[in-house]
Parts: sequence; C-alpha cells; structure tokens
Amino acid sequence: MKTRQRALLDYHRDIAEFATSARTPVFVILDLDDPVAFEIASAFQSNCADKRDAIKAGNAYPAFTLAMAVEEANRLLAEGWPNAKPIDAVPEKMMAVMLVSEGRCICGFVSKK
Repeated sequence: MKTRQRALLDYHRDIAEFATSARTPVFVILDLDDPVAFEIASAFQSNCADKRDAIKAGNAYPAFTLAMAVEEANRLLAEGWPNAKPIDAVPEKMMAVMLVSEGRCICGFVSKK
C-alpha cells in the first residue's frame, strides 16, 4: 500500500465508524486525484472538481466518501473490477472499507471500536 493510500485510510477511519450502519456497512473512499474514483464521485456530486481543488489548496489529499449497502458496493465492484470477489456479508461489529486510489480498488473489513 502506498503512502497516499495509507493516509487516506487513516484520515477517514473515524469518519467511516460514524457513517456506516447496519443498512449501509460499506464505507467508500474515492481519491479525487484518481480518474476512475473521480468519475464515480462525479456521479454522486457534480462539483467534485471544485471540492478536489479546495481540498488540495489546503494541502490535503482530496477524497469523496460515502456509505452504502452491500448490494450497491457489489454493483460498483462488478462494474469497475469484475474479477474482484464480491462482499458476501459484513460481520457484526465490522465495516467494509473500499478505497479507490492509484488505479486500484482495495477492499477490507475493519473492526468498529
């Protein structure tokens, strides 16, 4: 994992804890400097370029985040990374985190504090 990816995960860890729920247990971090992530984020928010530029001006890594249901996350995986293993279920007291950055989609389970 690259430094940028680790920084994005570390920065958004606490946000993920509060944003996820039983209905939306998957937390997605879209690196707005990654073309694929930027395209996905733009489908949810049309002013992503402005958001990206404002965050970069503050010397931070620009990202767009959202929580979603397992089904939505699996659709996202199937569309962009068809060889990725789908998420079957998120275990209790855990959340799934997806990071789209540096041309990759990294997925994993993280325990809730």
